[in-house]
This record gives sequence, structure tokens and C-alpha cells, in this order.
Amino acid sequence: MKAISLVWLARADLSNINSGQGSGNLTELKTYSHGRKPYASGQSVRRALFDTLARTYPDKFKCLAEKPCGDVENCWACDLRGFLAPKAGEGGDRRWSPLKITPALGQIPSEIVTDMLTRMSVFDKEGRESKDNRIAHVQLAENIYRVAAVIDVENIGRVLEPDIETKGTGKQKEEIFNGWKPVIEVDKNEKRKRIQAVLDGIYNLSGFAKQARSATSLAPEIVLITIQDVYNQRGLKALELDDSGQIDLRALGWILDEHQALGYKDIFGFTPGVVNNENELLALLKDKGIEVLPVHNAFQQAKNLVAEAAL
Repeated sequence: MKAISLVWLARADLSNINSGQGSGNLTELKTYSHGRKPYASGQSVRRALFDTLARTYPDKFKCLAEKPCGDVENCWACDLRGFLAPKAGEGGDRRWSPLKITPALGQIPSEIVTDMLTRMSVFDKEGRESKDNRIAHVQLAENIYRVAAVIDVENIGRVLEPDIETKGTGKQKEEIFNGWKPVIEVDKNEKRKRIQAVLDGIYNLSGFAKQARSATSLAPEIVLITIQDVYNQRGLKALELDDSGQIDLRALGWILDEHQALGYKDIFGFTPGVVNNENELLALLKDKGIEVLPVHNAFQQAKNLVAEAAL
């Protein structure tokens, strides 16, 4: 097991999951496709996932993204986020993140509505009430979002440094790159815990911006989980919808065939009523020999495979 890729669909009611650049008292919705579809940036999805994980494992998240401690061996935050932490006299100690996440893309053109919010009165130091910004407006939309993530299993809890060999002296001095060597490598049980925690975090994904009093989440309702013996980011468009809310079955079929040819393991979690061609979808999965599971069972099966994997 070298990688786990996940592609999922999540419904969101009227919400502003990730606002854009506001003007005045208006909080604008981030959109793409000429303003027809809402989206949330990959950064905001990552932030929500890490907040979800930190809520469950507060003792494992030992620092903030803005001030990384760099302790990959003990801090899940630095391990999963990746970091760039300068060291005095040594330049930067650079890692990539073993967790890659795409933006959450709304799949269906939808109407944008504007809600009016009232704010509590604000008083200055002399006790005078301010009349500024008493009313705010926020743009909202409902949609079905597609999100994808790849867990780089091999590099969970791992830090590599270049192995440089120096030969000769003076003008004859030569530095030879002999490959990469691990300087931190957590044990396999610890690695399994972190991977399973990420899977739980995606299943429970919540905590987006402006959700202090709202309940919007992007927790998966339809999900394709793929266990891979090689790292790649292929197949992350497996559950694209057309404007009428139907999954592109031709593209999905090609991706599933490729996975089968490569020896990957596909797990499919399903919730009824999300897409408009679910009967055709279920028929395709049956034809490909893929069992359709409730979403929580799909994630549990993936966690069980992690527990059994040699890593």
C-alpha cells in the first residue's frame, strides 16, 4: 500500500463555505465557471480537515500552521500539513505534505441568493454606540460538491534528507548526491493510526469558515476509495457531474477499468438521492464487480485494510 485516493460528493444546503474578497458589507461567494458554480479552495478544505482532526486528537496537534514546530515524529500537524521551517545557519528544512487535497468544486449551476445579517451594537471606550456596519450581507448557494484527496502512505511520519558525499579538498572538492536517506521514520503502528485518523477526519469533515452557528459540512455522501500500490493522482475526476446532476458514467467506467488492470482495490460508498442517475450508476458498479456499501462501511473497510497492510 503506497497511496489511498478518495473522491467524494457532498451536498451542501444554502451556505457560504469559503467566501471570496468582500466589498463593503457584502461577503461574496467564491465561484468559477463564469460565476455559475460555487467552490471552496483546497486550502480551506485542508484547514477544515485539520480542524476536524484536531478536535478529535487535540494532544496530537502540538502547534499552529502559522508556527510549525517541525516535530514530525510527535506532531501530527507538522507531519500531515508539511512545513517550511527555517533553521538558523542551515537554511530551510523542507517537506512536502503527505496529504494532497483538491478544491471542493460545486458541480451544478445554481442560483446565488443574498442573506441579510444584523450585528450586535459596538461601543467605543467612552461607551458611545457605533452605527457602522450594523447590517451585513452574505451570498449563499446550495450545491453538490466534488472533492478529492490522496494520502501518500509511504511518506506519513517520514522525513528524508539528501545523502551528500564529499570527496577531495580545495579546488578538487566534489559533492556527490547518493540519493535520499530517512532521518525520521515513525513505526508502522503509529503510521497506521495517522492514516486511519485522516480517513475518520474525511468521513466527519466539518468546521468550515463561517460555520460558528451553521451546520454545513462536506462529509462524503458518495465516495470512491482506491487502495494503490503506487503513488499517483490519477482518477481524481471519477465522480464528475454534468449540469443536470448526473455522474459521467463513461469516465467513471474507464477509471474503474484502469484500476482493475493495475491491481488497485476500489471501495464504493453510496447514499441514495444524491445524483440523478443512481440506477445507472449502481448497474455500472455491479457490472464492474464492485460492491456498493453504506458510506460508513466503506471507510471502515478502508481502515481495516490499513490495519492489515504491511506498509
